[in-house]
Amino acid sequence: MQIGILGGTFDPIHRGHTAMARAAAEELKLEKIILLPDGDPPHKTPRTPGNQRLAMARLAALEDARFEASDMELRRAGKTYTVDTLLAYKEQCPECKLIYIVGSDTLKMFPTWRTAHQVARLCRMAVVLRPGEDREDILRLMDDYRQRFQLETVLLRTLGPDISSTRVRRLAAQGEDIGALVPPGVAEYIRLHNLYQHDE
Repeated sequence: MQIGILGGTFDPIHRGHTAMARAAAEELKLEKIILLPDGDPPHKTPRTPGNQRLAMARLAALEDARFEASDMELRRAGKTYTVDTLLAYKEQCPECKLIYIVGSDTLKMFPTWRTAHQVARLCRMAVVLRPGEDREDILRLMDDYRQRFQLETVLLRTLGPDISSTRVRRLAAQGEDIGALVPPGVAEYIRLHNLYQHDE
């Protein structure tokens, strides 16, 4: 069984995230995509409590039968690292092949990841080209990581939409319509819970 994992702060989860997950599922024939809100990531500090980010991820997961939201990292104490998450999934399902889905911007940070070599042994990466990134540059980077870390990667054909959580938060704070940027259930959740009203 091939399982895709899409992690992120999801503050909030948006159509860029779900488009990445759907592209990976369709191009790589994945049976399941796990939407995984970060707990306490080393590179970012979420603004919104984990239970609310998880609730939004669960609402986004309703859009596709292959999607499933997980609270694995939110339940883990201390800093959360990808290697620990991959090890946990391997323990749960030793025969599963794990595909970690990242944007090309995140891929560039891979050498800074904790135990990058171990991550490379535990998963393959599906890379989504971000707007403004050069495909040939990313392919060269992927080849470099294959040599340095033995990381197996695949660059998806589908381009990632030009949407960011920062933009969604800013528009929500200004009272603007965010319906085109996030799944309907997420837009309603943000409205009902008055999220991001103090971001500006």
